[in-house]
Amino acid sequence: MFPSGVGIDEFTHELDRLEKVSRFAEMPRNLFDEGPHLVSTSDLPWGDAVREQSVTAYLRFIHGETWITGGGAREMETGIVGWLGGLFGASAPAGFITAGGSESNMCAILTAKQRSGRKGGSVVFPDNGHYSLYKLCKMFDLDAIPVPAPPGRLDQVDPAAIEAAIRPDTIAIIATAGTWAYGSVDPIAEIGEIAQRYNLYLHVDAAFGGYILPFLERSGYDPAIPPWDFRVPAVCSISADLHKNGMAPPPAGTLVFRDESLLRSAKEICPPNGTMSGTRGAGPIAGAWAMVKLLGEAGYTAVSRASMGLRDRLADGVRQIDGLSVYPGSRINMVLIHSETMDLRPVADALRAQGWMFAARAVPSPVGIVVVPMPHNDGQVEPFLADLRDTVALATPLEAELDPASLEKVSSYGF
Repeated sequence: MFPSGVGIDEFTHELDRLEKVSRFAEMPRNLFDEGPHLVSTSDLPWGDAVREQSVTAYLRFIHGETWITGGGAREMETGIVGWLGGLFGASAPAGFITAGGSESNMCAILTAKQRSGRKGGSVVFPDNGHYSLYKLCKMFDLDAIPVPAPPGRLDQVDPAAIEAAIRPDTIAIIATAGTWAYGSVDPIAEIGEIAQRYNLYLHVDAAFGGYILPFLERSGYDPAIPPWDFRVPAVCSISADLHKNGMAPPPAGTLVFRDESLLRSAKEICPPNGTMSGTRGAGPIAGAWAMVKLLGEAGYTAVSRASMGLRDRLADGVRQIDGLSVYPGSRINMVLIHSETMDLRPVADALRAQGWMFAARAVPSPVGIVVVPMPHNDGQVEPFLADLRDTVALATPLEAELDPASLEKVSSYGF
């Protein structure tokens, strides 16, 4: 008998309930998820087997950390960073595994601050940047300087506006490869030229794009992806999330520096590893390592093309529904569904009530539906489109000016 205040039957019942509340059994209907997304399909017949091996590796290392028992995890970490950094165009990359994109961005900007020698300062980034950028600036006594997008194109960035926002105390510029929620890639080559002129640290947040863009470009799916990685000389660091398009169990992100000298700067301000956290679990590192080892470039290419196939079918279907549009600019498996004539909040409510899981965006207002199709959504595109087509009838005409108070509910939909 377990020495606790709860009997095994009651415990099991409560665990079952919490699992149902988490909706794990409904994974195929989750169109915005983080975690091991692989499933076996005709395109990916090995999907389930790879996912299970990744989870097994996670469990085998779940009791470990990166201190006393961390020898194996540290080797895994070095292997992941070296492989990914090579794909990003670095000849001698260095870095570490983090808990995700937020920590990666924080560590990158702390590195920039360390190298600048300033106690304060400012950070310039397009206003399509991740919310963690505002958080890290507030935490680290830096002024956030978000630069608005050109009128009518929220997915785009004006390099001249980025340059105009630079102040004498600016320590870094942050650009994004796979913006939330547009899926676009900032003009990083042009921004890099600006960073070089002003001798500024340039960090690229590729949380969504880092584990899909290289494979789409190298496989010929999209050979016109503009340079965004270490091929741009000014780029100092790149964050990329394994628990997004890397398909690994969370929490697992990657921060890759161009070279060892940048990693040393990270370790100076965040000893001993450069990470925000001291103790790091070995389980997520092992799960990510298993995914990288078993998939390799060929496997990630197949996964990326499968995800994009789902995205393309979904986007084509949305465009055929009267009143709906797909926001332009996406280069990855991300679709922002919106309308210039209808208020889609009733549609989002109805889709949620039917069991669909997705994120939403209050810009463009009043709400857009954000989906990120991945392999586990195989077979769900057509059912989602059918429900979307039916629920569009619930949409109301879009008022010329929306009452700000009426937009409060949007926050409950997602980011």
